[in-house]
Amino acid sequence: MIQIQDREDQSPINAFCLNASGQIVAACGQDSGRIRIVDDNGTVVRSWKVAVRPESVSVAGDGTILVGGEGRLFRFDNRGKILCEAESPHMNALKINRESLRKEAVRQLTAATGNLSLRITSYERMLKMLEDKGSKADLNSSEKQVLEMLPALITQYKSMQKKQEEPGEENKGPSEDEIEAATKRLVQSKTKISSISAGDDFVYVATRAVEGYGYAVWKLGKDFTGGEIVLDGLSGCCGQMDVQACAAGLFVAENGRHRVVKYDHAGKGLCQWGKRDRTGIDGFTSCCNPMNVCFNSTGEVFTAESNTGRIKRFSSDGELLAYVGDVELVPGCKNVSIAVSPNSDRVYMLDLTRNHIVLMTAVPQPAKSAGKRPVQPVSATREKQEKE
Repeated sequence: MIQIQDREDQSPINAFCLNASGQIVAACGQDSGRIRIVDDNGTVVRSWKVAVRPESVSVAGDGTILVGGEGRLFRFDNRGKILCEAESPHMNALKINRESLRKEAVRQLTAATGNLSLRITSYERMLKMLEDKGSKADLNSSEKQVLEMLPALITQYKSMQKKQEEPGEENKGPSEDEIEAATKRLVQSKTKISSISAGDDFVYVATRAVEGYGYAVWKLGKDFTGGEIVLDGLSGCCGQMDVQACAAGLFVAENGRHRVVKYDHAGKGLCQWGKRDRTGIDGFTSCCNPMNVCFNSTGEVFTAESNTGRIKRFSSDGELLAYVGDVELVPGCKNVSIAVSPNSDRVYMLDLTRNHIVLMTAVPQPAKSAGKRPVQPVSATREKQEKE
């Protein structure tokens, strides 16, 4: 495993990728965070601050580093100098559509009043579970966010329940304060930059849909100007939607539909592969996978699955080439960022809960063919580098 060696700052790793030299580029921290350039020993080669919580990161073809977080986009050179900064285009859409979001918040609040007792009980159990877990081990970033939100939600629902029980209040809807608070939470939940990636001429940003529960992909200029939706209606779970660009097109790890979808750079669908499958190799396991995708230098596609830690390698058209291996992860639906070294001899995978990166070295073996889809596993060894 690779543990970032910074005793003064053990900020969580939110996402990572590799640069052309094979160094890890890690987006770390809550609130305002840091970008860290790290070698395979965990040594921090360079580090610089980011004004927001960095939620996604990638390296463009020219070596510059793209970072997205909390509704903002950044481009840095490889020394940490800001070259460009802008608000994500979906933030302006959220402002324009605030009235629609308010209506959505009212619908959610109204639906919630019918089973307040059940919701309160459920949230209280969830709060206790997270508090108990946090007293024994570190929570991942998603769990910490939920832990921060739950007390306010419980208080709000208890207040609504109390009002509902007062004489004459049975048919009254949520108050203006309740609607405003719910609207703010809804907007906040949609500010996340789920992924950021660059093609030759454009930058692609995946975000929550402005309305509803799906995801959208925005296409911008290199300097973050413009901004048009090229994909929408994508299905993702737990705030996760990984979309990566390469010369062959856009590749979406649509975890809610258990598939990878390939599009051209304008958003036209080209092909797709995958299905829900708990036993075979062709499909993807658990409730929602694959979670992440990346490419090697020849354009082959690697997929990463949360919960099982499974990594597989496909051609850019979806032919299964190899089962790379399984990484031992703490179970859970979460980001499992993946990257492949420039010469394709090493595969890296994020263990979000344990806050380290697992390094694997593939050991190729001949694969038996099943039609056009070879499925014989390729064994893998995990290199464990002990840290003092």
